[in-house]
Amino acid sequence: MRKRPNQQQKFYFSAKLKKHLDQISLYPLTLVEAPSGFGKTTAIREYLKENLAHGAREYWYTCLGESAPMAWMGFCDLLSNVNGKVAADLQNLQMPTLDTLFYLRSYLKTIPCRSETYFVVDNYQLINCAISRELISVFSMHGNPNLHIIVITQQGKFKQQFSFYNNNIYTLGSAAFLFDLESTASLFRLEGVRLTDDEAQDVYRGTGGWVSAIRLQIINYKARGFFAYTADIEHLVETAIWNRLTGEEKDFLLAVSVIDSFSELQAAIMMGRERLPETIRDLLKSNEFIRYIPDQRLYTIHSILRNYLLQRFYYDQPKEYQNLVFRRAGHACAAIAQYCSAAKLFYTVGDFDAILSLPFTRDYLENQKDKPEFIIALVNECQEETLGKYPFTLLVFGYMTFMCGQLEAYQKICRILSLIVQRNPSDFSREEIRKINGEYVLLTSLGEFNNIAKMREGQKKAWEILGKPTDMLKTNTPWLFTAPSVLDMLWRESGELEHILRQIDEGRNLYLNLAQGHGAGAGHILRAETMLMRGEDDEAEIWCHKALYDARNYRRVGMCLCVEVVFARIAILRGDAAGYFKALKNIQGYVKNSTSLSVLRMTEHCLSVLGLLLGNKDDVAPWLYDIESIKKVLYAPVFPFAQVLHLKLLLMEKRYNEFYGICQLALETGGKPRGNIKYMMPQVYHLIYLALAERNHGNHLEARKHLREALDIALPDQIYLPFAQEECMADFLSELNICSLASPAVPVAGAIKPARTSESSSFAALIPLCRRQMKGVGIIKKAILQHKSPLTPREREIAQLAKEKLSAKEIAHKLYISEATVKTVLRNVYSKLDIHSKNELALREF
Repeated sequence: MRKRPNQQQKFYFSAKLKKHLDQISLYPLTLVEAPSGFGKTTAIREYLKENLAHGAREYWYTCLGESAPMAWMGFCDLLSNVNGKVAADLQNLQMPTLDTLFYLRSYLKTIPCRSETYFVVDNYQLINCAISRELISVFSMHGNPNLHIIVITQQGKFKQQFSFYNNNIYTLGSAAFLFDLESTASLFRLEGVRLTDDEAQDVYRGTGGWVSAIRLQIINYKARGFFAYTADIEHLVETAIWNRLTGEEKDFLLAVSVIDSFSELQAAIMMGRERLPETIRDLLKSNEFIRYIPDQRLYTIHSILRNYLLQRFYYDQPKEYQNLVFRRAGHACAAIAQYCSAAKLFYTVGDFDAILSLPFTRDYLENQKDKPEFIIALVNECQEETLGKYPFTLLVFGYMTFMCGQLEAYQKICRILSLIVQRNPSDFSREEIRKINGEYVLLTSLGEFNNIAKMREGQKKAWEILGKPTDMLKTNTPWLFTAPSVLDMLWRESGELEHILRQIDEGRNLYLNLAQGHGAGAGHILRAETMLMRGEDDEAEIWCHKALYDARNYRRVGMCLCVEVVFARIAILRGDAAGYFKALKNIQGYVKNSTSLSVLRMTEHCLSVLGLLLGNKDDVAPWLYDIESIKKVLYAPVFPFAQVLHLKLLLMEKRYNEFYGICQLALETGGKPRGNIKYMMPQVYHLIYLALAERNHGNHLEARKHLREALDIALPDQIYLPFAQEECMADFLSELNICSLASPAVPVAGAIKPARTSESSSFAALIPLCRRQMKGVGIIKKAILQHKSPLTPREREIAQLAKEKLSAKEIAHKLYISEATVKTVLRNVYSKLDIHSKNELALREF
């Protein structure tokens, strides 16, 4: 249970606010939303302190802008106070996505909360989650009358988002926190100050009823004996707080204001001491604008005071003092493993040695919510002599710069590492130079991606130098940059696919040894995808099982996800609903059991691919709807494939102008990022989509031209499925008389050029595969509709309770709705399920 330090501050709540706060115990979830400085947290904290019944429990979690996985762990820790199993299940679920909200709700409904319990989530506006609105809705449906969740957030992000009808949520807005004239005078009286009517009017007009501003006026009046009649909040902070601090307290607050939150250890580091003086400890406990977050053991400064401090820090303090504070702040962040934050602070003062000395690893950088842009600035601005002193850090940065598409920085890093190896400086032992050399060679081979032959040459040389596995590839390191398809990433030349397959097989053992199983199963997946592209689903399935065996043997979750996508696509082609649902369940299961951010992103990508194959946008990740979001979420080498999905969405939504602009530009740049990489599959899809768009607009000559270009790329390698996946393709091909082109014919005006003799069998296989794919899609889509309940979530919830023999009155009490509403919903349920009684309902699944 949350413990609070003793406080002498007196609190006053207006009658209006008390009335609102009294509603909290009547609702499953209360949303408290108001701007900063309205006293939201104080009101909830003190109200619960004074009004909780004997034996009631209260637990808090405060968001501090941490990454989504860390925030989710905080939520789970909150729930662990009530039930450890549910908390563990939710932690395995990972930060929910739209696809996993159903599981979240199911887990929440199992919370055994027998005594009155309050969960408070503070600073919710800082949560880094794309579905924060949906999360609140699901949390409100926990269904336990003893559990009350309170979400405190600043207004803005959620404004107008909860205006929809949800009788599980009680919204407490900013209007409830504003004081009226009488409340303003009452708060002064509570502090021993009696205002005249004119003084009360002046204070009320000057503060607008904002409690933080009123409190500052109280502090100022008690200290100076008169009011600061000004609307300038900074002047109030200065007179009420700043001028009353000692020199040591001022220096301390100026220093800690440059970081969002701080522990006692960090505060001591910021002061240049081993431990905090008692005077500073007293300040942290007594100042009402400094909050302590017990569960995280961190302090935060209220935005009103912090904004004032930052103004004084940046505009009034000399540069030497600022640099000292930034340097100490960097060490303070490093002390709690916040290396990216530390690096940015060190970068501010140009302390590149301090940045390069931080213990960066690939795993750490890959799990950061933002791509480390500071690395690029560091590599560009830091002296090469300084960079050369930290080769092992450069190796980590080298992988990240390549993955983020920063090829100039990547090449500079490789050049510096090469000079280190050539010069053999005395700063490093002979063994260290050997290791640097081997890892450098392996890093340079990455620059040849996706040329298998050249990459294998580099890997062979690296193995000869190292004589053991690399340190740069760990179990959780994503292979192929979290791409959901091996074929897409490695097919780089039309007509060369069989050659690529042989190259993968020849280099398999070398790479497995060098990378400790990294990429296990890749060759088998590549063959499985190749067979599937040709419509040979039985062969594809056999290779899938081989790939899955290898991937599981080396615990490569990314490879397993690639395999499951192929299984799902095989099931679609066959119209095998059971197989499709099994693959889908397996994909969702991997993300539940992983803490890796890359696994989460890859899962979202996989589900989006499958959803769009069925023409279903419900399963598409939100970040695929925006090009800039795709760039932020995915590594650069995977961007062209996500862009294909984005173009598919534009076509589905008939946003043709936007589609043409992006698609034509993508074709002009070859559908690939900069460097040596070549991709064929994006070009095939771009041309198919352009052909479909032109056909929809009646531009048949252009449509034929684009389709011919796509076929010229795909048919030499028998890549059929991208064509078959389009609903109208069988008719499209028939209209263009593709099949008749297998034998010489008199040219027809407007017809596409005759096919080469080697394409005859390809043309003969295309249309039957198109029809087979569309038949399978129809079966799967029908199965999905049948699989989904015809009931709305609320109808399903009430129907389930009725099935459990609860009366309408009991259901109404449990869900905090009227009995009339329950009866109306049940009538709708009976109508949709075509039943007439609870006895029939008990026999139905919904």
